[in-house]
Amino acid sequence: MKLFKSIFICCSIWLLAGLLNALLFATWLSLFTTEFHHWPRTFGLALIFSLLFSVPGMFIFWVVFVVNWSCDLLFRHLLNAGLILSVLSSLLLFLFDGEIQKQQFVLACYIVIAALSSIMIHHTFIKNSF
Repeated sequence: MKLFKSIFICCSIWLLAGLLNALLFATWLSLFTTEFHHWPRTFGLALIFSLLFSVPGMFIFWVVFVVNWSCDLLFRHLLNAGLILSVLSSLLLFLFDGEIQKQQFVLACYIVIAALSSIMIHHTFIKNSF
């Protein structure tokens, strides 16, 4: 049963982080760039790419979750894993040249903020479930 709870929590964290990231990305890019003036389309693209590029990180996050689910410091381990994985994911932005080149640092920070916020929102659910 804990396996299904861990999968549900990880999927919920992944989707919420993707939504938060897309919201932050679309708002920033729509307000501060000239290339992305159509907010809904920017939000949709940011959501798709955010979810797509975060799949490997979420798999690693889930493995950390399963390995540590009986540990008293489960939430701390998940928060540390989320921080490390989101920083590594945000480094992907620096490989891309093009339209977001001037905005890369802010957008990389948004990836970390969205991931950690999503994990923090699930804090009580994680504590009560395990």
